[in-house]
Amino acid sequence: MSGSSTPYFSDFVEGRRGEILDAALAVFQEKGYAGGTMRDVATRLGVTEPALYRHYPGKEALYSDMLAVAGDRVTEMASARMAEIEPETLRESLLGLIARGPRHGSKSGGMMGTLMASAPHNAALMATFRERLARPMMAGFRQFVPRVDGFFGIERTPAELDGAVRVFVSLFVGYVATTKVMALPDEDEAIVDAMIRVMGWSCAERAS
Repeated sequence: MSGSSTPYFSDFVEGRRGEILDAALAVFQEKGYAGGTMRDVATRLGVTEPALYRHYPGKEALYSDMLAVAGDRVTEMASARMAEIEPETLRESLLGLIARGPRHGSKSGGMMGTLMASAPHNAALMATFRERLARPMMAGFRQFVPRVDGFFGIERTPAELDGAVRVFVSLFVGYVATTKVMALPDEDEAIVDAMIRVMGWSCAERAS
């Protein structure tokens, strides 16, 4: 079989590189990082193993490239979506953000779940994850939170802002993760209302 049955990388990575990344993603989704091999990826792609090694020196390098490319893509999309959020319609905007997120069947959701399953157990992969996804995402949220704070007249010290950003990320990511992992029912509206209360983003507290 050539390539992944559900292409992800080929949608935005041109040429052979996108095909290789999709083949690797399909293998690792099926066998995990420990079980998947360069030979499996080559077979999935329809090439010889030596031909694959001309593109990547080994499995870790290939997996790291998947993390880096996917991280850049997810960060770019998340930044665009956060930029679209209007404080005037905060509740509706946050509901829209969740509705377009990984919990609702997007390709990026399943892909990131697969890649993140192995990253915490490998120092090099974890470093790539932090550099290309975690830190850029936190930087984006660190711009987003003060923008909404300003609309509601909230001023935070740098330390308070750091804490508020971590709280917001924990609520958002925690909801997505627990719903998926624990097979809990969707409660988008209740979660968004809780986010707004915890962050202090209520109309009653808006500056006049």
